[in-house]
Amino acid sequence: MKKWMAILLAAVMLLGCAAVAEDAPEQTRAQGTAHKMVEWTMDGKLDEFNTADPLVLNDATQLVRDGHFWNGPDDLSAKIYIAWDETNLYIGAEVNEDSVFGAIETLPLDGMDNFQIYLSTNPADDPNRTEYGINDFKFYLIMDGEYWDTAVDRSMVPKDNRMRYISKGLDGGESVLEGYECMAEQTTMGFTYECKIPWACFSNERIAVYTPAVGDTVNFNFLITDISYPCPGTEFVPQIAWTGNASMDTNPSVWGLLTFAE
Repeated sequence: MKKWMAILLAAVMLLGCAAVAEDAPEQTRAQGTAHKMVEWTMDGKLDEFNTADPLVLNDATQLVRDGHFWNGPDDLSAKIYIAWDETNLYIGAEVNEDSVFGAIETLPLDGMDNFQIYLSTNPADDPNRTEYGINDFKFYLIMDGEYWDTAVDRSMVPKDNRMRYISKGLDGGESVLEGYECMAEQTTMGFTYECKIPWACFSNERIAVYTPAVGDTVNFNFLITDISYPCPGTEFVPQIAWTGNASMDTNPSVWGLLTFAE
């Protein structure tokens, strides 16, 4: 009798656990929208961008490095606007930062003020993949207010998936994104910034140029690095990202999803 009671109790507990799991809300993926650019003018203002759907970076839960050195949204936060046409990717940013355009030549790129963008150029790829694919890119836009260096990091892409598109510019002092144009304006709280990057920058003789279409959805993420001045402000360099955690460098499934719209 005791044995049957134990079996019955175990069955009830299993059913209860199943019900709780069924009722628990699924973890949702961060969703963003890239609106089609009508006409772009490089002036450091954001008048051409649809600002209805920003990617917002302003919360302590979004810190992925040295969060203990972050002093709140006035120290580092941003609204990011993504736009597109068949030729270019456009980025607009309103950044709150207490020490803008921080760059020291002796530091690695990852220790300077920068934007790091994680981008897939193949909407057919599995959005839940946990390994970088052929069309997954991480690129740097250096926010130094002067040289605006760029770099591409493909070190996390398995060798067989690189298709001879390898890392470039990671030693600094280069602009490797051909056709990249940008402008920034300082504000009382930080700066505004806008740029265009040709889709051809993410292609070569083995990787076709991506031409977005309305309705495409790709994996995407956006990270900001903020160096503080004066030295030794380089000891801790906070980073804040739209979504995910430090594993974003190896795992595209923690990126958000970006949908191309009119």
